[in-house]
Amino acid sequence: MSSFPQEHIDLTRVPSIYRMTSKLPLAILHAMSSVVWPILFYLVRYRRATVTRNLEQAFPDMTPAERHDINKAFYRGFVDTAFETVKALDMPAREFKERVTIVNRELLDQATQDRSQSVIITTLHMGNWEWMLHGVALHFDTIIDPVYKPLHSEASERFIQALRNRFGGSSIKMFDAARNIMRHRKRYRLISMVADQAPSGSERALWLPFLNTVTGFYTGPETLARATNTPLLFASCRRVRRGYYEVTFSELASQPIPRKVDGNPITERYRTLVEQAIYAQPQDWLWSNRRFKRSPPEGWDKADHPSD
Repeated sequence: MSSFPQEHIDLTRVPSIYRMTSKLPLAILHAMSSVVWPILFYLVRYRRATVTRNLEQAFPDMTPAERHDINKAFYRGFVDTAFETVKALDMPAREFKERVTIVNRELLDQATQDRSQSVIITTLHMGNWEWMLHGVALHFDTIIDPVYKPLHSEASERFIQALRNRFGGSSIKMFDAARNIMRHRKRYRLISMVADQAPSGSERALWLPFLNTVTGFYTGPETLARATNTPLLFASCRRVRRGYYEVTFSELASQPIPRKVDGNPITERYRTLVEQAIYAQPQDWLWSNRRFKRSPPEGWDKADHPSD
């Protein structure tokens, strides 16, 4: 029997364009990406205004030429990641392990050593977060249940569900996450939360200095970890070269996690680790999202939230 998590994937509801594309060799998909990204960048100008505005806000001390270089590199990596994500529907388990390596697996080994409870892993939209999901699951012979926001496109939703649940995981809708994690906190599994999205106006946000801008952050991972004393780690995915990635873990909170504490130190540490990852490899963050679209509420006091 394979040591990998059991593969379980239902392709019957996945749109045929995704199924057919996933069968192409990765080298061909990368060649296609090399053709597509200049079209998106120069001709279609897909979200160029958003990316340019985000980079200007995050890196005001850079020259326009330096930001332009990051902009172009972002589109190259962005399109690579899109094609690689489709390939993940068909890529063999052994290839995930070859292409996604773990830098310091001892942190997750320690957090999961007795396999008596869940472990929450927060991450960010950097590198190839979909490959990271399967790479970590396969390296550690476990399942990962990803928390996610449902997509607006029904076809994309069917594809991403089939992809993320491929090796036995079960995707958790964000509005069900708290109840699910509380109810199953003693069940061994990894729970993935990509927490660098901007909270909407209806969601509670912690406002912190981030990339030269006061930005809202989700506090859900910290709240859940405190309520359940669940181990909480951060994972960053770095593109080493085309089609190869490294995952590095960092501890967000040591055990036991106190239920009550002044402020939100875990979320602030998450902010700091995300910022460090972006500064180290800025072209690989998801700049096409409107990350700075909301402003802090009236009365927000910068003195109470100093930047690290």
